[in-house]
This record gives sequence, structure tokens and C-alpha cells, in this order.
Amino acid sequence: MSLYRLLRPVLFRLDSEWIHRATLSAVGAAGRIRPVRDLLHRLLTEEDPRLRVEAGGLAFPNPVGLAAGFDKNGVAMEGLAAAGFGFVEVGSVSAHPSSGNPERPRLFRVPKDESIVVNYGVPNDGAETVARRFASARLPIPLGINLVETNTGRPAGVDEVVEELIEAMRPFLGLADYATLNLNCPNTTSGRSPFDDPDTLRSLLEGYAKYEAMPPTFLKVVPTTDPGTIEGTLAAMDSFPYVKGIVFGLPTGKPYDNLTTPPRVLGAMPGTLCGRPTRELIDDSIRAWFVRMDHGRHVIVGTGGVFTAEDVYRKIRLGATLVQLYTALIYHGPGLVKRINRGLGSLMDRDGLSRISDAVGVDDRP
Repeated sequence: MSLYRLLRPVLFRLDSEWIHRATLSAVGAAGRIRPVRDLLHRLLTEEDPRLRVEAGGLAFPNPVGLAAGFDKNGVAMEGLAAAGFGFVEVGSVSAHPSSGNPERPRLFRVPKDESIVVNYGVPNDGAETVARRFASARLPIPLGINLVETNTGRPAGVDEVVEELIEAMRPFLGLADYATLNLNCPNTTSGRSPFDDPDTLRSLLEGYAKYEAMPPTFLKVVPTTDPGTIEGTLAAMDSFPYVKGIVFGLPTGKPYDNLTTPPRVLGAMPGTLCGRPTRELIDDSIRAWFVRMDHGRHVIVGTGGVFTAEDVYRKIRLGATLVQLYTALIYHGPGLVKRINRGLGSLMDRDGLSRISDAVGVDDRP
């Protein structure tokens, strides 16, 4: 942590997107060298059997995963798996390659609020290319693929979006341990998605059901506490056993109050705000979804403003079985996951829990 604190001011003077690419290259190279990978694992992993979690038919060594967006193309999977995570999610990946949004810059740091603004427009190498990388990967933890509509720069019809998302899964069948469907189209400016309509969502899920080997699947939804929206999505999911739960994305834009960063500064950054300011919004959503879900069928993957063990533990106590992070790595470096998992052990000791799964939803149970 102290070394990263020394390096961070220097890194923050450099272009955000360039640093992101350089980091992925370095982590990818380290992960391909067995002795280096083993050393990273020893340095960055907290081994605690109490943190093991089972969800969606998969076993996770701990509940803290890497969210999609960090490794968009699966170029650093082995190195990231050695960094202490309980699971790694690659993407978002679309059926066809995309260069993303043409405007630069596309990634902004907002250090006063420990957040970032992302306007990448889902650039990626396409499903076929990324799937070939999955085929050669051998990870000791679950590996997920996050699927999204291709950013073509033009609006697409609902049927086209449905067909493309279904096709994007095909190369990953038998390769990905789980899939996440990014349902909130990043190419819209309204924050609306065709899958806000339960009938359209049901049509999408029916298409995936035709695959013989569909992996455990999570739906990435916009955080909401609206009962009608929640019930509609749950009803659409209900008939499809391969759907194992939900994970929260973010609403379009920057709908947050009480930020330290002046509005005029944020206004000059196109894109979506991620990081610490999203914590309360998603915590409220976890609570709202958990009390309406069949806990024997579906789980919640918590996200949003995850920086500390207390952040993870709070989301678990509200109803999340697993938790993902991304932005916090930018501000706190590669030792963060180990510190979080070690902190979870201390919080369990405080509360007299023998398994982290015993904490799921305890703050929302009658």
C-alpha cells in the first residue's frame, strides 16, 4: 500500500486510458510466467476457508470479484486471478468488434470523490477473439464473460439487439464458468433499455434457453427500488433455471448530490460516474431486491463504491452473496483485495460467524 501511495501521484499525471492499457499489459505478462504468478498469489491472496461461497452452482474461494470493465478483452486473466479475487469477469464483449466511442479522452479520474467517469462506449475485440483467449485460460477461480450489444454508432431495433446478444454467447459455451448479460444498453443516452420491458427480456432469455450448455447467468440491471420494475424483472427470470441472479450496473449520467467535485468539473466529463458516490444508491437497491427474491433460486452480486471490508460486509448483510469492485483498485492498488478479505475475517469474528454466507441478508430478515 505504501509503495502504491508513492507511485499514485505520478501515475495520476499520466493519461488514464494509457495507464489502463499499460497496467493490463504488465499484469498479463506477469500472469503468463508461472513463478511470477505464484509469487503474486502468495503476496496478494488471503486464504481463509470461512470466506468460501457457493452460488449458482459455482464455488468461489471468497466473495470479492473483479467487475467487468477492467479487463475488457481477457488479456490479463491469469495475472488478475492471482491478485486475490474470488472470481474475475471479462468484458463487456459484443458479438462483433467495436472501437468504442471515437472521442478522447474516454476515462476521467475524479479523485476528490474517489470515483471515475467512463465514456469508453464498450470497445472490445469481439466475441470470437475473446473466446479464443478463454479457451487457453486455466484459472483456479470462476471466470465470467459479460455480454453487451455492439456499439455501431447507430440505434438498433429491439429484435436486432436480442439476436445479437444471443449470438454473442455462442463462442463462450463450454468456456465461460458464468455469463453476465449487460441489459442496460450503453449506447443509449436516456438510460432506458429495451429489456426494461419484461416481455422483451423474456424473449431474450428464451433464445439463450435453446443452447444446450448455457452457463449460470446473471442479469446486469439498473439499480432501482421501484417494486413494479423489480417484480417485472423477477417474473421474466422465473421460468429460466440457468438464470441465477442479478448484478447492478449504473444509471446513465451523474445523478448524485453532495459531491466534493464541482458540478462544472463533472459536467465537462462525458460519461457515467462510477465509484464511491454510487454506494448508497446500490445499497438501497440490494435491500429492495433481496426482500422480493426467492433466495433458493437467485442471488445478488453487489457493486458500487466498494473500497473497504466494511463496504463489502454491509452489502452482504443487506442481501448480496457476492460483491464486485473496480474503481477502488485505481485509488488503492493491488493489495486492496487481500486487505478486504482479511478485514472480512475480522468482522466475522466480531459477529461470531463461522461462514461469510451466514451474513447474507441478516439486516433484511424478519
